Amino acid sequence: MVKVTENWASTLRGMKVGETVIFPISSISSVNTTISRLRLEMCMEGADWKRVGEIDRKHGEFKVKRVS
Repeated sequence: MVKVTENWASTLRGMKVGETVIFPISSISSVNTTISRLRLEMCMEGADWKRVGEIDRKHGEFKVKRVS
């Protein structure tokens, strides 16, 4: 799994279906906003992402998976 520290939008846009990446907790609201925007921008492709698992408070990260 790849850990992402910057360029949320380009990372999310470039993900393949089934791929999971790890983001820092500090980016959670930015990533959620970016996912909402990308769902609209990429609606013709049917693109969608979901947060998977629990937020890892010990390591300060969360995972996002491209589901379609």
